[in-house]
Amino acid sequence: MPKLPSKLPFGTSLARQVAKQNLTRFNNIFWVSERSRRHIRSGFSSIHFPSPGPGVHGVFASSADWESAADEFRDWTRQHVLLSAASLLEVYLKSISTTALQAKPELTDRSLTNVDGYRFVLKKAKPPSNWKKALDSQVNEFVTGLWADRFRQLEIVFGKLPEKLKVLEPALQNIQNKRNRIAHQFGVDAPRNAPWDNISHVSVGAKDCESAIKTVSEFISEADTNVFGHIVGSHEVLAIYHHWAQKEPNINQYKVSGSCAAKFCDYVGQLSGRGIGKDYVQEVIEYYESL
Repeated sequence: MPKLPSKLPFGTSLARQVAKQNLTRFNNIFWVSERSRRHIRSGFSSIHFPSPGPGVHGVFASSADWESAADEFRDWTRQHVLLSAASLLEVYLKSISTTALQAKPELTDRSLTNVDGYRFVLKKAKPPSNWKKALDSQVNEFVTGLWADRFRQLEIVFGKLPEKLKVLEPALQNIQNKRNRIAHQFGVDAPRNAPWDNISHVSVGAKDCESAIKTVSEFISEADTNVFGHIVGSHEVLAIYHHWAQKEPNINQYKVSGSCAAKFCDYVGQLSGRGIGKDYVQEVIEYYESL
């Protein structure tokens, strides 16, 4: 039976590759806001506003009103960047830990030792009745609650974590705390004496955003390399191939012509922003067809 490649497709997981692209976007958005603030704030006199009237919006009566809105725009952008970075980390962690537990189901059920759980994912075999529920419950422990508890759950399942990862716990908790305050500042739990009271903004400084992006990047890099990567291997590519092959209308034509691997390489390149080796993909396809 063909073997599934054990190495990651780019030296990193697909989950990390996508996360890196998004962190770059967040970083660019943050710096565009920071670098342009002075120009936006002082631009009132050079902006052409429409004449006030019914249905006309975005008209500012004075430069003071414009400057106040520009300041708040900067504050909201910082909040959005921090909140997005925190959410991205949870998306990465949920995705990569789910893949790892699917690839090695014995981590949550010892009776499944040496079973490739992707036989269940791809519906090539019937899983134990409680397998999916137990897997989802375990993953939930990694992405909810205090970071100290999350690290503890990760160690219970995956073994001792690298120190370079564990030292990030205070910074990660700080990001989570700010993220929660931002997310709830307009909700029913926001601190106010009456519904009509002004809502004070959660203060997020430029250093908070820089630190959040850096911390999230460091966590993903270390976790990908030293916790999940050796378990995940090419399982993400296997899952993507399965979905692509199910939906690609010309899949049979590609198989007959021998162009299936090349076409899938193009698809993965568009998805991830990086090329993937044809030989690597061919091994994945051969393993898939053998299941």
